[in-house]
Amino acid sequence: MVGIFVIVFVCQRMKLLPSFGDIFSPKPVIIDNTPILVKEINSLSQLITITAYSEIVVDSVKQFTVPILPGISAPIHLLDDELVLVGKGKVLAGVDLAKITASNIYVKDDSASVTLPKAEILQVITNPSDFETFNETGNWTDAEVTAVKIKLRNKMITAAMQQNILPKATGIANMMMENFLRSAGFKKVTVK
Repeated sequence: MVGIFVIVFVCQRMKLLPSFGDIFSPKPVIIDNTPILVKEINSLSQLITITAYSEIVVDSVKQFTVPILPGISAPIHLLDDELVLVGKGKVLAGVDLAKITASNIYVKDDSASVTLPKAEILQVITNPSDFETFNETGNWTDAEVTAVKIKLRNKMITAAMQQNILPKATGIANMMMENFLRSAGFKKVTVK
């Protein structure tokens, strides 16, 4: 029994066997950070970085025409149907982080590099209560009113684009992702 104890003791000193204290101690686990980082970033889904609020006026006119000769008609503007809507809403822009894959992320030691997808309009929010009828003459079907509301929504997007919402969203998304990676413990961070 003593001989076995001496042999085990000598083997431990020569680092051929682990010591008894090391048998139950935790060993460092080495995991590739890239899949974990992709999963964490994808869990954020959409990163809304900027919101543009607007109030837009849009109108639509249905002209009433009277036939003068066969194949020729003339508009009578006194009988035109007109609809003028005022709509309030917001345009949300940012980055869809669900589009990030492992090829967009490079991780080594304390360095991380991420290539973000392009910023895009993520959502346009207009509630039914955000519309006000400014002027309505004539008869308008629900489909025609919906078409005017869609026209108003498109004008909101155009107004937001004229305010350079996408370049602003890109800049803020890059800054936020850089801050996220630094808070995750990376020292050298590059976001494109």
